[in-house]
Amino acid sequence: MISFYRPGNSLLHRVPTGWKLLVLTLALLAIALYGKNLAGAVIELLALVGIYGVAGVGIAELAKQVWRIKFLILVVTLPQLIFNGFAQGSYNSVAVIVGVLLAALMSLTTKTSALVELLQRITRSRSFALLVALSLNSIALVVGFSNSITEAGLARGVKPNPIRQIVTLFVVSLRHADNYAEALAARGVSV
Repeated sequence: MISFYRPGNSLLHRVPTGWKLLVLTLALLAIALYGKNLAGAVIELLALVGIYGVAGVGIAELAKQVWRIKFLILVVTLPQLIFNGFAQGSYNSVAVIVGVLLAALMSLTTKTSALVELLQRITRSRSFALLVALSLNSIALVVGFSNSITEAGLARGVKPNPIRQIVTLFVVSLRHADNYAEALAARGVSV
């Protein structure tokens, strides 16, 4: 299974999955309730940098994660700035972006299998846990497909065309989903 997990021995890697999920939930709740002013935004950003440091993945990985969500940042920030003004729009945007980066950190420090096992114990549903695993796997797969399509185009000397890339990504993703569904059906797995 493909995931964003980065092996390590940091404090965050060793924390049990259930505790990480609980702390992430509480952190997101705190950000939603208290993080929409200048003090909250500064505390969130400093805490984010500190937590990435404690996780042993470092500032370079944080920068890489920010780069990966650059379009999400744009989609979140522009409407906030337009409709809520510069100050409040900035604080709201920081809150959303920090929440996404904290969730990304959980996937960097937690094996997908551990998260799936936890969800299976909580929900007592193997199907739900499998659905979550397939969803998490799909995110990594689509990112990989997108990178491959971009690299293939550049290798052929073709200028990047967003519409062509999206259509190609859609076709490749559907073909993979079809093959995956056939493999699951052949093994008698139904979701």
